[in-house]
Amino acid sequence: MYSTLGRKKARNLARDPRISLTLYDRENPYRSVEIRGTAELLPDPVKALPRELSQRYLGEDPPAEPADVVRLIVRITAEKVVAISL
Repeated sequence: MYSTLGRKKARNLARDPRISLTLYDRENPYRSVEIRGTAELLPDPVKALPRELSQRYLGEDPPAEPADVVRLIVRITAEKVVAISL
């Protein structure tokens, strides 16, 4: 996951690093996994993560951003994982 410096998500995580992430199965919305833990904000000065994700899923580079945009990688350390499958 990533964000940019100054966005509300980044400000909130810097203030309170507790985080919860839920992923749902597209074909079965009753199947999901929830990850609870803490977030760490890491600078990504060369903007490698957006480029890597765009190449992997779209096969192309992401649109250019202004040089003054500071990208942050949100690294989650899981403390609890709950899987639901009905």
